[in-house]
Amino acid sequence: MIPKPHRRSTVAVPIGGVLKHMAVHEWGDEKNPRVAICVHGLSRNGRDFDVLADALSRDCRVLCPDIPGRGDSDWLASVEQYAIPVYAQFVSAMLTEFGIKQYDWVGTSMGGLIGMVMAVTPGSTMRKFVINDVGPVIERVALDRIGNYVGRNPVYPSYEALFAAAQPFLSTFGPLSEEEQHHMIGTSVQHRADGMWEYKMDPKIGDAFRATLAAPEVDLWPLWNAVKQPALILRGAQSDLLSVATLDKMLSTHPNARAITLEKTGHAPALMDAPTVAAIQQFLSESV
Repeated sequence: MIPKPHRRSTVAVPIGGVLKHMAVHEWGDEKNPRVAICVHGLSRNGRDFDVLADALSRDCRVLCPDIPGRGDSDWLASVEQYAIPVYAQFVSAMLTEFGIKQYDWVGTSMGGLIGMVMAVTPGSTMRKFVINDVGPVIERVALDRIGNYVGRNPVYPSYEALFAAAQPFLSTFGPLSEEEQHHMIGTSVQHRADGMWEYKMDPKIGDAFRATLAAPEVDLWPLWNAVKQPALILRGAQSDLLSVATLDKMLSTHPNARAITLEKTGHAPALMDAPTVAAIQQFLSESV
């Protein structure tokens, strides 16, 4: 059985003059100075890391936030507020409120982009960086694919119907057991008062994503080149978001980066299989 978080906390941040709350799923000893922060992808939530967080909690305090608009966190007031700088503001508030002096970062897709911002912020205390299937170049085919579904928020008459419809989406996360598939879906949906089932995600996230697609492309290589922390880059072998060429350039431009490619996996690796969990544990345990 997949373990559940040990605790859940909230962090309050004023956004546009309104106090908004971010849920944080916590693991391990609250007094442990070794801290790992795990941040999910665009349409996911902090419960994606239950397997990894359980393993890491033997040595670390682990914090897995639901970035606002997802999971158990508040929805933000406008499309414009769903942006990386705002997400980084919530994470920074979490570090301050929880008294975090130093931390390691595990970021999947969007969580990896937030991690790049946190890594290069002046005074950053990030020690190590695990970046999961994302980089400075995001392939257009992946952007178009994600733009077609994110924030559409269809409703379903039953959990079984929702789970069946999610199968193509689940298949890109890599080989998952039936229990792992149900965990990914069960922790991401809610049963409405009218009996219908839906994902726990603000539709405005999709609007914000599609607005970004229409905006001029931003060169993220200067951001990646400013990352100095030791980095472990994970890539799904069938990923349509992080190309082999981008991965190779990331490795060549970072003096202390290594990579692992996960076979039979697309975007983005679920980080539930034992070898990948062990590789992350090993990387984080090594001295800097």
